[in-house]
Amino acid sequence: MNKVIMRNGQCGMTYLGMLILLVVIAFGAIVVIKVMPLYLEHFKVQSSLNSLAQEPKDELLQMPPRELEDRLLRRFSVNDVTHVKKEDITISKEGKKTVIDVSYEARVALFFNLDLVAKFPDNRVELGGP
Repeated sequence: MNKVIMRNGQCGMTYLGMLILLVVIAFGAIVVIKVMPLYLEHFKVQSSLNSLAQEPKDELLQMPPRELEDRLLRRFSVNDVTHVKKEDITISKEGKKTVIDVSYEARVALFFNLDLVAKFPDNRVELGGP
């Protein structure tokens, strides 16, 4: 009753299959390595805005927009935020509130002549008001 079962073929990956899998994994790893610093910098921008909002309200409301901008740019400098420029900061008055909006885009080289662009339009903090 001993029957010998013979396989018609082997199971497993070929070298070509493994090479394709490694190329896909390497591409994904490179994209993650390039994108992570952009999002870490975005968190630093949000942190800088929140720390500015934590300062005493009376003092902030009496400051001219130029001084608020300088304080924010100094925070960006300390936190090593490089993609936000002075032109990306908008300071406006809405009633009794002062609104600081930082909308910027970050561009990083991916491969050869391909760039990766990330837009961060939603960085906003309101100072003062009811």
